[in-house]
Amino acid sequence: MLTLKLALLLAAQPLLVSLSAEHSGFARPRAIKAGNHPSWNQEGQSTVVMTLRGRVVDARTGEPISKVKIIANKSQKSATTDEHGAFIIEDLPPGEVELYVTTVNYGLFKKTILLKAGDNAEVEIALNQEAATLTEQVNVIAGPYVETETNAASVQTLNKTELQELSKVLVGDPIRAAQALPGVTSNNDLRAEFAVRGAGFDRVGVYVDGVLTDNFLHNVQSDGAERASISVINTDTISAVSLLTGAFPAKYGDSTGAVLNLETREGNRIKPAFRFSTGLQVGTSGVVDGPFAGKRGSYLFAARTSVLDYLSRLVDRISDDSVDTTLIALNDAQARVNYDLSTRHQIGISTIYGKFRFEEEGQRERIGLNSVFRSESRNFLVNAYYNFTANPQLFVQTRVFGLQTNLTNKNRDELVLNDEPRIQLGVRSDINFLVRPAHRVEAGFYIRSLRGEGTRNFILSAQPLTRLNLETFSRRAAEQSFYAQDTYTSERLGLSLTGGGRIEHSGLTGETLLSPRAALQLALGSDYRIRAGFGRHHQFPDFAELYGRLPIVSGRTIVFAAFGPDPRFGRIGNPNAQAERSTHYNLSIERTFGNRLRVLAEVYDREDANLLFSLSEPRLESGLVSITEFPVRNALRGHARGIELTLQRRSANKLAGWVTYSYAQTRLRDEASRLQFVSDFDQRHTLNAYGSYRLTETFNLSSQWRYGSGVPIPGFFERSGPDLFLASERNRLRLPAYSRVDVRAVKAFLFKRFKLTLSGEVLNVLNRTNERYPIFQGVDQRTGRVLTGSGDRLPILPAVGVAIEF
Repeated sequence: MLTLKLALLLAAQPLLVSLSAEHSGFARPRAIKAGNHPSWNQEGQSTVVMTLRGRVVDARTGEPISKVKIIANKSQKSATTDEHGAFIIEDLPPGEVELYVTTVNYGLFKKTILLKAGDNAEVEIALNQEAATLTEQVNVIAGPYVETETNAASVQTLNKTELQELSKVLVGDPIRAAQALPGVTSNNDLRAEFAVRGAGFDRVGVYVDGVLTDNFLHNVQSDGAERASISVINTDTISAVSLLTGAFPAKYGDSTGAVLNLETREGNRIKPAFRFSTGLQVGTSGVVDGPFAGKRGSYLFAARTSVLDYLSRLVDRISDDSVDTTLIALNDAQARVNYDLSTRHQIGISTIYGKFRFEEEGQRERIGLNSVFRSESRNFLVNAYYNFTANPQLFVQTRVFGLQTNLTNKNRDELVLNDEPRIQLGVRSDINFLVRPAHRVEAGFYIRSLRGEGTRNFILSAQPLTRLNLETFSRRAAEQSFYAQDTYTSERLGLSLTGGGRIEHSGLTGETLLSPRAALQLALGSDYRIRAGFGRHHQFPDFAELYGRLPIVSGRTIVFAAFGPDPRFGRIGNPNAQAERSTHYNLSIERTFGNRLRVLAEVYDREDANLLFSLSEPRLESGLVSITEFPVRNALRGHARGIELTLQRRSANKLAGWVTYSYAQTRLRDEASRLQFVSDFDQRHTLNAYGSYRLTETFNLSSQWRYGSGVPIPGFFERSGPDLFLASERNRLRLPAYSRVDVRAVKAFLFKRFKLTLSGEVLNVLNRTNERYPIFQGVDQRTGRVLTGSGDRLPILPAVGVAIEF
């Protein structure tokens, strides 16, 4: 019972230049030559008044921004920019003038200028998108769809405005924002995880500032039912999100489905700024950032807290009509410090900490011995780096990091049901060398030490205490990987070629593997671009898959035997398990219309092999119910194929957003049993639509629609009337189609020293009942009938939030 903050829409990002400034802080007074003309006071004496002309542009793209409000503070005269970003303020007295500049979805910009009589001239003001880093430097960007990766074969990005809108008011979650991207399947409103092209979230490598994280989510389960999950990271501290869905660059490893790359932002180097947000039914967060003395560095501190049990109870009450008994709360904190030792040397450190707590408040006497009464998850990441810029051609970055995650579940008697701590310590170094203007070499290494523990108990009796230990392991291992990638670019031919590879070694499996990668990009004139990519990727098994004993899982929930949970049945870890493998083939063509609009069509084929799988699921064999234990094995081979179509407009003005349609097919084969079935995340038709429109300088309206044709209920099931029964075929039964529409309105108010923004949204505005995976409670071994319960569903849910920027 926890509802998520899933946001909706908006985009703003296009062209090329940039000055920059945002939230707060006065820049140094600047002498402005403005038009002047005489005026007369009450005594008839002639005085000089000034006319200030200027232009406002997007700080990242240089696109002129319309509907921006500019207030000259002392005179309280104001103006609004036209469609060319231009403005005029007349009758200003000579001398210093404080300008307050803002529009909805952009940060507050304060600037002091010095007006002097003289020739007409134009002042250019650059606005940063909301909650972005404030900088004085000009950033030259080559268009609204520029990519940060070198020659990526298949990548989708979210700029800062899109990220803020799609994260939602309820809970600022950057991982949820990625659910609106092409190829993504996410039909569970209470969870941040998603699937990409038929591959589950466990096959998506989540990188945070270059560190491959391990389950970096607040994650709670109870009684085998998925309760909720949410990212540990606050959206206000993220600068960009990239989803690489196929043939990703060689610097990314240990994932076979996709890569989600999150980059945290630095603090601004202009002047201390503060952003605070809270709201009805919502959590509270705050971010403070600013420069060190001499502007040689910056700091950023952020915190987020949310007593989410109200939302959990609301969902409970509306969807299940149950008693308010659940407590859910989260607390996160982040810090980042950067310092320039010189123009060539920079150091920095960042930390991220999160704690999530779930408790069946008031249910201690009513829940079973093996039901989760209290669950806590903790995540802590520390990441220190050193940057060396030898010259404009050579850049080296080295990181030293540590990551700890832990999930502990206890029963009503405070006995541990399971405890899963994970620790990794490591170092990575990346080199970017421009050999010549047309020739770039990238290389690096990633070395980490891993430690994993697992404890799982089954309580047979409380009086006297009798328990069965299902698993206990404690293992250590090391992983090393080395990569190199060479890119040749010819502007004359409009051609870019990339070739490279990655060598990976795992101490867990003893394997040393090679992952080659190649990509091509060809520009046909100024409007067309063709991309093609190939990549082989590997993913090593986790500690639990090697040494643990996993419960029977179907649709992320534990399956129970006929007369209650039976610990004998489960997936047994296999110390002989090897790495999974996938081979990606991608081909896309992009057509642009002007500077803002594009159409993108992409076809893909992912060939999977050695996927880990166990047939330890109840099923019907020869008319009889069968539950047989099998260890985890590299048993699955198959493919995922499809096409993705995207129509997107990215602009700081008028309508921005996208419409994407995906058609996908998956097929898997168990080599041991010869059983064939579709992927657990096989969704044939997916439609994501997102749009945002700035109606005035202070009001923005946005909306999002996500539709999916329905994913399988993982397991051997069929339906007869209203009941579920075991079947002999796997993944034959599907959930009904998923559809959800959210709307959001944002109103900004500009005061003398701060900006206030009100946000109101309605989730699931059509109040559609989207079914989730059933909660499996038992199987009648005589008839094969499956006993189920219903999971939580998101009702129509309004929310209101407020943000203040100083």
